[in-house]
Amino acid sequence: MNEIQLKAICDSTRLRILGLLSQESMTNTELFKKLDKRKLGKGIVNRESIFKSLKKLLNAKLLTRTFDEKRGFIYSLAFKELKVEGKLFIKIK
Repeated sequence: MNEIQLKAICDSTRLRILGLLSQESMTNTELFKKLDKRKLGKGIVNRESIFKSLKKLLNAKLLTRTFDEKRGFIYSLAFKELKVEGKLFIKIK
């Protein structure tokens, strides 16, 4: 994991997005609906914050995005494991 990726995951909304995407691939609308229902952490989740979070995670190469004609853009994890200098290890099942 590089510095850009580490900075990308240091946000509660982005961590929740990664957690949801570890279960299944989703569109930004599907993510919004799931995050809006949970309202975990601080503040209200809005579509703009989800869009910005997805963009940051894409730029850090932690997500991939594909286009489906029926659903639109679908986001998926671009990794199965994250390692930070051998100290922190996150494995996605």
